[in-house]
Amino acid sequence: MLTTIVNSARGRRAATLLALATGLTLLLAACGGNGGNAGGSSASTGGPVSKCGLGNGKKATGTPVKLGAIVTKQPGTDFTPITGMAQAYFSCVNDNGGINGRPIQYIVDQEQSDPQQVRADAVDLIQNQGILAMVGNTSLIDCSVNNSYYQQQGFYVIGASIEDQCHTSPNYATVNMGPNYSTQGAVQYVVSQGAKKVVIDAANVPGGAAEVHFGIEYAQEKGLATHLFLDDVPITDASGIALRDVQEAGPNGAVVLNFTPPEGLKIVEAAEQQGLIDRVKWGWSTPGNDASVAQALDTPWNGKLGINAELSLVTAKGPDTALYRQVQKKYAPSIALGSFSEMGFVAAEIVTKALLQLPPDQLTKDGVNTAIRNIKDFKTDILCKPWYYGNLPYHVPNNTDLTVTPVNHVMTQKQGCFEIAALPDNNLAAIRAAEVSQHLNTA
Repeated sequence: MLTTIVNSARGRRAATLLALATGLTLLLAACGGNGGNAGGSSASTGGPVSKCGLGNGKKATGTPVKLGAIVTKQPGTDFTPITGMAQAYFSCVNDNGGINGRPIQYIVDQEQSDPQQVRADAVDLIQNQGILAMVGNTSLIDCSVNNSYYQQQGFYVIGASIEDQCHTSPNYATVNMGPNYSTQGAVQYVVSQGAKKVVIDAANVPGGAAEVHFGIEYAQEKGLATHLFLDDVPITDASGIALRDVQEAGPNGAVVLNFTPPEGLKIVEAAEQQGLIDRVKWGWSTPGNDASVAQALDTPWNGKLGINAELSLVTAKGPDTALYRQVQKKYAPSIALGSFSEMGFVAAEIVTKALLQLPPDQLTKDGVNTAIRNIKDFKTDILCKPWYYGNLPYHVPNNTDLTVTPVNHVMTQKQGCFEIAALPDNNLAAIRAAEVSQHLNTA
């Protein structure tokens, strides 16, 4: 079936994003240590404990352990909540003994989709700044621009993916599955709800169409018509876009969004204002799993927006999720609780635990990157399955996730953990076979 691409840049007012009251409706688990110390937490009294690093309440001193990241921040596309939350976790680690006494120094370069800038950032971080590892990279073009350079330099990146190239490299593994797989997960949801046609609306950014083609492929394999719109961001005509999407989807159709929280929120709020909610089924890729979205949407949206969540509900009671909330409250209160900040937390937690296992003489570029590559069966309640790196030609360690939906201004679980379906083009069949053969996780 033919998929149509339409670009839209019409001008009307932008919907106003409501203030982020991230502390509301969230039940914090009991803190370990004294006072407001976020060094350790348990999900319930006497339960398992999660802690920042050593969790000893002692400030780290001495020569820093340098880590780096490259992140996109430009009008309409801002992934800095990911690196911001990674920094928050590292700050908590540094307040709790660091890496066996040494503090983590996290150097983050922001970029604006300029290939020359992105290459220069990687060279500067690795050759001039002397970082030992790349952690939390989240960029529209980093994987395609720098993948070969990371391989030459012996770096095994722990990132949060946007591009497909992040998943087709032996030197890049991400804590999320990226918009392509996540959009597919959202399409799987709306198809399971009876959608007869799928309209995907995505940001017109570098690789914007490529970010959603698995969703299109899945719908077409199910015999459904599809239609793709690419809209310029920041969005200036949310009302027109919402009406156009719903009209294209038609009766028994579905609209699936792939936008960051502020941009997608403009569309769904415009749909509510025009009485369009019940005209179609609604889905959204992972960025929609954000406290700002839940807080902004009124009760007419209750249970009617299926958001593919690659990570746990921010209100979950697991020990890692509880520590995540505590770290956000103490070190990054301006960053919303949601999938983006969860990604930064998990990436930082993974590398911290790997670093803590190394003897002092192995805290080198080669020692750290070897340790990262050897990670397997990393368990956290924030992910559906254990995370791993492993020796693979391509990586999608996070390939099982949830569907969440807003109910009374709080995200709630709509569907439990389910597998993103293997397709001819998405490598998941081979990846899952490798998970078994290399014993990469025990789920």
